Amino acid sequence: MNRRNRMPAPGKSRHPLFVIIGLSWAMSCSAGTIAFAADQPTSRPPWTTSRMQGSPEAPEPYRLTPAFPRIRFENPTSIEEIPGADRLLVTERAGNILSFRKAAAASETDLVLDLRSLLPSQLADQSVSLLDAELHPNFRDNRHLFVCYVHPGNGGHSRVSRFILTADPVPRAVPGSEQVIITWPAGGHNAGCLEFGTDGCLYVATGDGSGPNPPDGLTTGQDVSDLLGAILRIDVDHHMSDQAYSVPADNPFVEVSGARPEIWAYGLRNPFKFGVDPHTGDIFAADNGWESWEMVHRIVRGGNCGWPVMEGRVALRTEVKLGPTPIIPPVKDHPHTEANSVIGGPVYRGVKLADLGGSFVYGDYITGTIWAIRPDKDGAYSHRTLVDTDQRIVAFCEGSRGELFVLDYDFTGHVYELLPSGLRDNSANFPRRLSETGLFASVENMAPAPGVVPYEVQVERWMDGAQADRWVAIPGAGLIELASGNAPATFPEGTVLVKHLTLPQASGNAIRLETQLLHYESGVWRPYSYLWDEAGRDAQLVASIGASRPLQVADATAQGGVLERTWRVNATNECKLCHNAGPRFVLGFVPNQLNRPVDSSDPGSPNQLRLLAAQGVIAAAPQIADDDPPRLVDPHDSSHALEDRARSYLHANCSMCHHPGGNAIISFYLRRDLPFDKLNTNKGTGIGTFGIRDARIISPGDPYRSLLLYRMAKLGYARMPYIGSQVVDSDGVALVERWIRSLPTDNPATISPPAAGDSDDARAFERLTSGAKSVSQEQRDDAIRTLLKSTEGALALAAGLHQGSAPGDDLRSAVSSGVASPTSDVRGLFDTFLPESQRRATLGASIDPQVILGRQGDQQRGKLIFFSDGARCRACHEIDEPGNSLGPTLQEINKKFSRPAELLQHVLQPSLKIDDPFAAYAVVTNDGRAINGLLVQQDTREIVIKTADKKLVSIGRDNIAEMHKSPKSLMPELILSDLTSQEAADLFQYIQSLGVPK
Repeated sequence: MNRRNRMPAPGKSRHPLFVIIGLSWAMSCSAGTIAFAADQPTSRPPWTTSRMQGSPEAPEPYRLTPAFPRIRFENPTSIEEIPGADRLLVTERAGNILSFRKAAAASETDLVLDLRSLLPSQLADQSVSLLDAELHPNFRDNRHLFVCYVHPGNGGHSRVSRFILTADPVPRAVPGSEQVIITWPAGGHNAGCLEFGTDGCLYVATGDGSGPNPPDGLTTGQDVSDLLGAILRIDVDHHMSDQAYSVPADNPFVEVSGARPEIWAYGLRNPFKFGVDPHTGDIFAADNGWESWEMVHRIVRGGNCGWPVMEGRVALRTEVKLGPTPIIPPVKDHPHTEANSVIGGPVYRGVKLADLGGSFVYGDYITGTIWAIRPDKDGAYSHRTLVDTDQRIVAFCEGSRGELFVLDYDFTGHVYELLPSGLRDNSANFPRRLSETGLFASVENMAPAPGVVPYEVQVERWMDGAQADRWVAIPGAGLIELASGNAPATFPEGTVLVKHLTLPQASGNAIRLETQLLHYESGVWRPYSYLWDEAGRDAQLVASIGASRPLQVADATAQGGVLERTWRVNATNECKLCHNAGPRFVLGFVPNQLNRPVDSSDPGSPNQLRLLAAQGVIAAAPQIADDDPPRLVDPHDSSHALEDRARSYLHANCSMCHHPGGNAIISFYLRRDLPFDKLNTNKGTGIGTFGIRDARIISPGDPYRSLLLYRMAKLGYARMPYIGSQVVDSDGVALVERWIRSLPTDNPATISPPAAGDSDDARAFERLTSGAKSVSQEQRDDAIRTLLKSTEGALALAAGLHQGSAPGDDLRSAVSSGVASPTSDVRGLFDTFLPESQRRATLGASIDPQVILGRQGDQQRGKLIFFSDGARCRACHEIDEPGNSLGPTLQEINKKFSRPAELLQHVLQPSLKIDDPFAAYAVVTNDGRAINGLLVQQDTREIVIKTADKKLVSIGRDNIAEMHKSPKSLMPELILSDLTSQEAADLFQYIQSLGVPK
């Protein structure tokens, strides 16, 4: 193994990364200095050269814009306009019914009713689930509000109740006015959506009352003897002596023996929202499918929508006896590659969006896409996509002035309005080269155009050894208002944030890699990347799927003086995993990152925030105290406290996902403004320990039991960050290792052997790092073997290598032994010390399904992989024992995914569609414990969570401080990344050979 394989010679750089790219310079992650001429004007000229308009794709015909930006809801479920009041009514899942002024400037909501206040004392600690609210067509006269919710009484049931609202300008529910109209069993799919038809009857959607597996567990979809899986039609204006409604005489099953006469249509799984055409009375419903399809049905008298005999147009449970009427296929079905949880809206007849007249508008909760479907005169249907959004769509509402409102469930909690995009197809004019963007007067010299202003961040993210220059470009004389308190930042239309990445070389000629843009237009941030040509003359726009570029880096120690490595440009969707609504899209141009001296080497240098205000970039420099919240500092400036440096590093690299409300499956937080005891890190993750005994996210005083350090220090499966980086940051690993070691331990008895003062591992590490000439090579080799016997020891060894603690010969021996380890948890810690050409060719972070599907798998080899530690699926999925399996058994998986492509999609995108029984729940107890896992049991006294290590944890309801359902699967992303394409094909062949449950 030669020196180009990241083996530093004694006295040379102690950073393995710098050795692999052959650099003799020392690189710091601290921000550089913004160069400003002494005579630079205090105010920037307007930026007038922008060509950043539209996108490289054809524009969508519609867009979403915040309708009431100052109002945010907690898990809203429905929205309705109150006739004659110019107010909107919104329901929240937990039981609140709220109203607010229909005015863009509205900032307050008023409580109409809290359903929880109606629970009897014996159920006071229980919850309700509020699904929908609908106002009576004659509401102005009778003030009737109909509400559908799940009530915890009698073991839980769905009910529709009538309430009376006061006639006040701000309506309230009249106390004691609840009248229960109709009930049905709750459980799993409840639907619970309400609409009045043009005939004055109330239509009620019910689900099949089951969880996702088995499909239609109660076998009720084709059974008209109960109310489940149906659209009901009842008359709430005329009641019977024994019930608060009557059944219209023309309902289809009034004369059918044993049938529930309330049923209008049936054969539905979970019809979540439907719309009634106010002109024709036609009804269209969005029905959530099972594993493969989402459906839109036209609901007709006596209609049989097919569930569970059919899923969409595909046969499913053909053994189920059909109902009394023939199956009518859906008017539209979506495969799960394009939709995963359809949400119905209105049949639009407003005047504001004439192009949508007569269209049933609906969306998807998972993908955020909004569509429209409209019947044609010839009986066919026209269908089109209106817009792709970032929202978690849960409801629609047509306003009295033709507005079409869209409600987000938990991404932002805001109400949006659907409007025409008003954009012509100028995609051909979108700049395909960086030189065409208008951002630079000269890309050859990277000279910004007039009005484009440079800025620096206080803490750089790790960028695989690259350095960044940044600029902000604002059209005209607009000003950015930075976030303050709970008020989000506002950016002028057309703002562009620029990050230009280069890779320094020992020769002094930096390689231009890519220039990243974040463009703000029509309320949406869009990321773009431009990849530089090898000559460094210009950069070409990268397609949304991303790109890779082979690099030849000058390296005097490499054969021929050149080292080869690969630079990867992220796909657009990967960019959005960090730049999303959780951290407010913008990560660098924020107060705590901008709060730094203009010249970091000059103690008297002015603050950058004040300079940006003087330049006319930001409206004002926010007042930020030195210690409130704690300021970010340069992680690699040893004049700062170790905790400040490590916490700043973690904030910049991790907090965009790991923050309260973030999209990480494990709820711990790495924001710098939180005190250490609020980070929620002194716990296990329940999603793999990688062989570490009593592993914790951060184990105070013991870095080698800390999963945070382990995942930072490795490549392949479980690497963090799992996107945007393919090289381990040696300085970052060393910094975080020292910080965790400095924390006071809470349990000295559990200290791992490498961190303990008197253990074989500790003595082995000392022999390697002491430099004593009395230690023989045989003893050093034996010390390496000792450390590689456990993940904790291997992590200590790898961390020592990152810190340069071992001489060159020992480094070579450690890496050779580490990458040859039979344990994949150990191997991944040492791959980073090898050049790419010598690493095992695994699937990695970007997996093309066809690379796996195109190979012929071998069942016997796959069995060996499954029972080795190379395949992670065995930890959670038993072959045929559901009681011992965390997820579905492999045989159950085979039944659900009969085609290899479907199974592979589920493995590659585990959070795309999560069956209810396998949804992850995060529970925080009153004493601060955080427990993640599956909700396997609950009653009035306690819940039971099954953690990822298959332990059952009982939690009393009176000890629950917080509980929420995660949108992320317990199954980790990139679980195949450590396998080769052939190994993955072999593993899939073995799984499919296991058959289905008997």
